[in-house]
Amino acid sequence: MTNRIQNERLEIKLTEEEKALFEEKRKLSKCRNMSHFIRKCVLEKEIYQVDLEPFRDLQGLLSNATSNINQIAKVTNTTGVIYKNEIDSMNKQIEKLSKEIWHIHSLLLNKSKESSGDSMAITKIHRNCVKLRKSSFL
Repeated sequence: MTNRIQNERLEIKLTEEEKALFEEKRKLSKCRNMSHFIRKCVLEKEIYQVDLEPFRDLQGLLSNATSNINQIAKVTNTTGVIYKNEIDSMNKQIEKLSKEIWHIHSLLLNKSKESSGDSMAITKIHRNCVKLRKSSFL
């Protein structure tokens, strides 16, 4: 992209706060001027689209887990008895949920530019979440 004629103009309106933030970020980027900063942001930065479906699945799983915990707590408070298999089942479910959450977290932190790998991994998470949803807690 060297030796190009830059004859197109863009104009934007900002609040004072937005302009101050813009200038602060421009200075941190070490760009020469606003034009250079905007070109760098637009032309050199990747845009990632994140599929939120796995998060929705996890939210459902967490809701189911908390509901089951509340049911166990109610029975335990009423009868004074809790069964080991109930505790073991809940611990396994919590462990599975924790692993899924950490896996999603690591995907989001991954700076890889290979988007096909990310989308395949997110699809795998989605399938795992569906499997977890179908399994029973108790």
